[in-house]
This record gives sequence, structure tokens and C-alpha cells, in this order.
Amino acid sequence: MSLRVEAGFEHLKDAFARVLAEDVEFPLGMMVTVLSAKITASTGHAKFVMSVFPDNMKDEAVRTLEEYDHEIKDGLAKRLRLRRMPRIHYAFDETEAKAAVIEDELLELRKKGEV
Repeated sequence: MSLRVEAGFEHLKDAFARVLAEDVEFPLGMMVTVLSAKITASTGHAKFVMSVFPDNMKDEAVRTLEEYDHEIKDGLAKRLRLRRMPRIHYAFDETEAKAAVIEDELLELRKKGEV
């Protein structure tokens, strides 16, 4: 992928992160981080990968994103120059949850003296 395309993805990610910070009100105790963003060449679809802390509030994050759909699209339209607003798709990174499970298993093995 070219550097120009990667820079465009980074710009999209930054714009989305600003929209979430300024226009979306997540429930107390929830932290949402935008990890990556990609948009199709036709600008028909955009995918944002996020992480949610704590992990068990993912469903609440999805409900909040759906509730603020109009504000998110308006915020992106103000910050980006797109010919048309893409259909937005969300994905969540599971890396932290998987790492926590592995960490717990290692701790248990250390307690048993197996590691």
C-alpha cells in the first residue's frame, strides 16, 4: 500500500477519534480508543477498529455508537472532504482480552509451580 493511502487512513482515523472525543458521550467508566481506520477506494464503506475498556462494556459501546450515528457522520463530514459519506462499520480489537486470559493462565501455572 502506498504511503499516500496510509496517510489518508491515518487522517481518517484521527478525524474519527476527534469526533468520538468531541461529539459522542460514552457512559462513565468506559474508554474507547480508535486503533485503525480504512476506507474503500470508492469511499462507499469505512471500517474503524477500536478497543473498549473495560472489555465487558463492548455492547454498551455499540449502542452508544448507533445512538450517535448522525452526530458521527456530521462530525466526519465537517472534518473530511468526501464526495459522499461512507457506510460506517465498526470492529473491536480482542488483543487485550486475549492477553489478560493468557496472563491469568500463566499466573495460575506459576502458583502451581509448573512454570
